Amino acid sequence: MNHWRFWRLYFSLLGMVVHIFVYDVLLGRWFRASTIPRWVGLARRFRRLAIALGGVSIKLGQFLSVRVDVLPAPVTHVLADLRDQVPPIDFDQIIPMFAMAWGQAYDHVMVDFDTTAVAAASLGQVYKARRRDDQRVVAIKVLRPGIHAVIETDLAAVQAIVRLIKNYPLIQQRADLQRIFDEFALVLRQELDYRIEANNNATLGRFLNQIPRVALPTIHHDLSNRDVLVMDWVDGISPEYGDALTAAGIDRSAVATQLIDIFFTQCFVHGTFHADPHPGNLLIVPKGNGDWTLTLLDLGAVAHVPATLQKHLRAGVIAMVGNDVPRLIQAFDDLGMILPEADRDDIQRVLRRVLADVFDRSIADLRTIDVKSIAYDTREVMLTLPFQLPQDVVYLGRTLGLLSGVVTMLDPEINFFRAAQPLAQRWLQDGQDSFIDGAIKLGRQLIGLPQRLNGVLNQLEQGQLRVDMRRIERQLQRMEATQRRRDLVIVLLLGVVGYMLWR
Repeated sequence: MNHWRFWRLYFSLLGMVVHIFVYDVLLGRWFRASTIPRWVGLARRFRRLAIALGGVSIKLGQFLSVRVDVLPAPVTHVLADLRDQVPPIDFDQIIPMFAMAWGQAYDHVMVDFDTTAVAAASLGQVYKARRRDDQRVVAIKVLRPGIHAVIETDLAAVQAIVRLIKNYPLIQQRADLQRIFDEFALVLRQELDYRIEANNNATLGRFLNQIPRVALPTIHHDLSNRDVLVMDWVDGISPEYGDALTAAGIDRSAVATQLIDIFFTQCFVHGTFHADPHPGNLLIVPKGNGDWTLTLLDLGAVAHVPATLQKHLRAGVIAMVGNDVPRLIQAFDDLGMILPEADRDDIQRVLRRVLADVFDRSIADLRTIDVKSIAYDTREVMLTLPFQLPQDVVYLGRTLGLLSGVVTMLDPEINFFRAAQPLAQRWLQDGQDSFIDGAIKLGRQLIGLPQRLNGVLNQLEQGQLRVDMRRIERQLQRMEATQRRRDLVIVLLLGVVGYMLWR
C-alpha cells in the first residue's frame, strides 16, 4: 500500500467532512450566506486532489459534477472537467499493456493508431485506431498500469473514514454505511475487469436493443481481455453540448424523456442497470432529418435490483406520478424507509406539503420554491428525521442522481412527474393484479370507515375524546434527544480537529 497516498486522501476527506458538519449542519444558520463561496472553495480543493491522485476521487468528482439539479452552478462548473479532462498518462507506459493483451506489438494488430488518448478517466483511457485485418475503426480502452493497487489504497482510505463516522447515531440509525461502502467497492472492483464489461454489454443488450433509438457498442471479443477492451468506434454528441444537439436538429426534450424511459425500464422492470450514466458515457448519434440514436458507453458499472425491491419501487413511482400520498407512504413502508416509531400521519402531512409545491414544476422552477416556507411547515418532522436509507439502493440512488443531472442539462424545463406518467401507465397495464389488490384494500377501508367514524362521534358526544398526549410527549423526547446528539457531535468534532492539529 502507498501510505503517503492513503494519508493524503484520508485527511483531505476528513477535513471536508468536518467542514460540512461544522459550517452547514451545526452552525448553518450563522453561515448560510457564505455557503456557495465556501462550497466553491471545497470544490476547488477536491478538484486539485482528484487530478493529483486520480482513482476513487475522480469517480466521486464526476458524480458531483453533474448534480446541477441540487448543487449550485459555480460548484458543478469547478468539477466539470473531471468528466472528460483527466490527465492521461504517457503512451509509452501503455504500450506493454497491448503487448500482454495481444501477444504481439500493437502496430502489428492496428493501423492508423492515434497515440494521443481521445479520453482519459480515473481507471483507464481510450484510443482510436483501425484494425489491420478488417479495417474497422475501433475504440480501445486500456486500464492504467498499476490502477489495481491505486484503487485498493483509495478504498482503504475511504473505509477508514467510514469506520470513523458509521456509528454516529443519526447515521447508524438510518443507514448501514459499511454495507453501502462494501457495495461501492464491489462494483468499482468489477470495473477493473473489462471482461465483466463485455458480459454486461451482452446482458443489457438483450432488452435495450429492443428499445427504439437505443444502441450499445459492438465488442470485439477476439482482442479484448481483462485489461484491454476493443469496440466499434461511435461518433456522437455528449448531452452537455446542448447547442450542438440543437444545431443537428435534435429535440433535446425528446432525448431527455427517452433517457428517463431507458433508465426507469432498466432499474424498475429488468432489475439490471447501467450505474454510471454521466455525460461522458452517453452519446447522441445524429441520423439526419432530426432522427438520432442514444448510445450507452462504459458498461463496467452495472448494478442489480432484487425482484421484490423492483415491485416496491414501481409502486412508489406510480404513487409519485399520481400524486397519491397514502400509496407513496405505503411504498416507503414496504421499502423499509420509515423508522418503526415514526408518526405516519405527520409524514403524510409533510409529503402533501412538499408535493403541493413540486408536482407541477419543471426542474428550472424548482429553484424558485419558497424553501423557508416548506422548512417551517415541516420542521417538526424533519427535526426527528424519521427516514432510513434502504440498503439495496445505494447504486440506484447514485444512478438516478446522475440521470437527474444529465436530464437537466438536456432540458431544464422537463417535469419528471409528467415524463414518468407513460411508464407508470404501462406498469399498471402490465400488472392488473395491482388493481385487484388495491380494490380489496379500498373496500376494507370503506367497510370499516362508518364504524370508526361512529366511534369518534360517540366519544365526542360523551366528552371522552382525548388529545393523544403520548404523541406530543414522543415528539418532545425526540427533540431533546436530537439536541443531545448535536452537543455530542460538537465535542467529537472539536476532539478530531484538536487531534489533527496536534499531529
